[in-house]
Amino acid sequence: MLLHDERGSGREGIFDNMKEEKREETPAELESFYRGQLGIDDEAILKKVVDASRIWDLDVGEALIREGVVPSHLYFLLQGVMRGVLLDNNGKDVTDCIACRPGETVMPDNDFDLPASVTIEVLEDSRVVALPLELVRELLAGHPELMSIYKRFLLWSATMHRDLKIAVYQYDARQRYEWFLEAYPGLIDRIPHKYIAGLLNMTPVTLSKVRKMLREEAGSDCSPTSTAETKNNLCQRI
Repeated sequence: MLLHDERGSGREGIFDNMKEEKREETPAELESFYRGQLGIDDEAILKKVVDASRIWDLDVGEALIREGVVPSHLYFLLQGVMRGVLLDNNGKDVTDCIACRPGETVMPDNDFDLPASVTIEVLEDSRVVALPLELVRELLAGHPELMSIYKRFLLWSATMHRDLKIAVYQYDARQRYEWFLEAYPGLIDRIPHKYIAGLLNMTPVTLSKVRKMLREEAGSDCSPTSTAETKNNLCQRI
């Protein structure tokens, strides 16, 4: 995993350490993002967030935020896949969460003032919108109407983590994988399966066996003569 060299202040310094060619000034794309994904229509607020934001391209293996470092920016995913990763008491790599939906916040914790509890690692070449947290705090304090957006993201994040915990602790291996297919459509073909297995608290071998069992059960539905609709809805998901 490639990690950026943070500064001694203990705050994450991706903007200072990224290669300059990765910075792209795209006001139109930023405005479209804030209007479409966040629902911000106030022109004064839009100007502030667009002027302060940057769009970054990240390569597989890079770390957006490192565990133990206090984030300095709020990140939104434009495209790609990232995961929250930490080490357990045995030094084992654990996938805590996965972000893959455009507009999704990519942050290690809900409390932005605390050191990150996980490292955010890039699993697929990605693009993110980065907004300074100093401005976020200023806007939330001065524009109470923005709290509804903030609360919406908090609720969505809490719901996803709750659903994952229910799946991991109450479902068997097959049910966990079926839950994953519904919760993360199409992701099975985009990232290494070991990360999916880790997210679902199973070994890669178990995941492979579950997928093989589902394919065998699908039987003729996955044959060359099956309709394209059938394959798209069943076989390609498995």
